Amino acid sequence: MKARLLWGAGGLLALVLVVLGAVGVYLMRAQPQHEGTLRLSGLKSVVKVSRDGAGVVHIEGDSMADTAFALGFTHAQERGWQLEFNRRIMHGELAEILGEAALPVDKLLRTLGIYQVAQKQYAGYPEDVKATLQAYSKGWTPSTCGSCTLATQARLLPPQWIWPSCTKNWAFIQTK
Repeated sequence: MKARLLWGAGGLLALVLVVLGAVGVYLMRAQPQHEGTLRLSGLKSVVKVSRDGAGVVHIEGDSMADTAFALGFTHAQERGWQLEFNRRIMHGELAEILGEAALPVDKLLRTLGIYQVAQKQYAGYPEDVKATLQAYSKGWTPSTCGSCTLATQARLLPPQWIWPSCTKNWAFIQTK
């Protein structure tokens, strides 16, 4: 009986170690790429993304469009879930991922017209600002559609719930 207990405890310990190892590998692979070189379609020239000792991102590029694209890419890698969740709040689309309980919140947000206010503000921006915002939003696509690592929290839900840019023509502001 003692031998069975020891074998059972050993088997349980082995199982726990395998699960912990798998979780560790998953978490390491789910981290954004902080070193090396990436080739992304959408950039017209080389952009350098670096982090200082405190982890603050620094982006250097030849044009505002390329640096905005790189910023969008970096945000999607590191804050994608937060940005997508906020996008859903603005559109009143929380119930799509949180279920029927979120419908009253969606109705309130749509009634308030937050997205329509954003569209009006966007319409008043100068063309160079609009171009920069659109370049930022295009930076999301390589990161969100699987060619690069997503933020760990974004991997916990099915992709169709999180990344509409893979299934819809997503832009900073959809204009009429």
